[in-house]
Amino acid sequence: PQFLKGERIEAEQIRYLFNYSRLWQVAILLMATVAVVPLVCVTIFDYNVTQSAMKSEILLRTSRLASNTKRSIDAFLEAHKAALDFVVHDNDLQALQDARHLEKILRDLDDSFGEFIDLGVIDANGRQTTYVGPFNLEGKDYSPQGWFQEVAEEGIHISDVFLGYRQLPHIVIAVKHSLPNGSFYVLRATIDTEKFNRILSELEISGSGDAFLINRNGTIQTPTRSFGGVFQASPLPVPAYAEHTEVYETQTPEGTHLIVGYAYIPSTSFILMIVKQTDLVMQGWYATRLD
Repeated sequence: PQFLKGERIEAEQIRYLFNYSRLWQVAILLMATVAVVPLVCVTIFDYNVTQSAMKSEILLRTSRLASNTKRSIDAFLEAHKAALDFVVHDNDLQALQDARHLEKILRDLDDSFGEFIDLGVIDANGRQTTYVGPFNLEGKDYSPQGWFQEVAEEGIHISDVFLGYRQLPHIVIAVKHSLPNGSFYVLRATIDTEKFNRILSELEISGSGDAFLINRNGTIQTPTRSFGGVFQASPLPVPAYAEHTEVYETQTPEGTHLIVGYAYIPSTSFILMIVKQTDLVMQGWYATRLD
């Protein structure tokens, strides 16, 4: 337009006087605003929605992994408990108190599962009447111990991981069997935790992930990659009880942001922890957010 070139327009050539340069600038500004503002709004909306969708997908994957791992651990424990239940239903008390017969049962269980270390029969007074295994525990009195009180009342006991005589981590599973005369006895087995640990160590977890068990006191029960050794206190707080798998976000005292999935293992004091570093699992988003 001539008015933008600085050329003068004679007053007589126009009927009305306008500031054409000003009108031109306003028109350009309005057109640019109409074009750019919706674009900026859509960009911000898409940025937030994409980020939220990616994080939701990561949380869902963490929850699914925790649920599947919980089922694997529960199945491991249930299989060993079912084996002991079968033994007490398939053999009478007299047969189980025969050390040779009990030793054969131990060999059969170990051949089938590979984790049974010893077996013991404990009467209603808490005295171990028969024992087969690497230690001399026959006649040991368990009546003052909390686990014996638990199995007498609940019918089942699955212990925390502990060292015991061998100074190697293992767990104990004990089942109660009622007798026709109203009394009962307990079949107690010690289980090696090597396969137990392998279930967790073989998990492929993104974001420098970690999978381990703690008990309800916050003591680590299985090896971890980044959160301490077995029997150390977990740096993560014990999560609130939940019947189903839960996922939450937190951060370490050093400021590392974490995504944590957890699940309480039924009939035990174990809590499964699946931990991922947020920054690492969100790297895909960080790489594309500028685009």
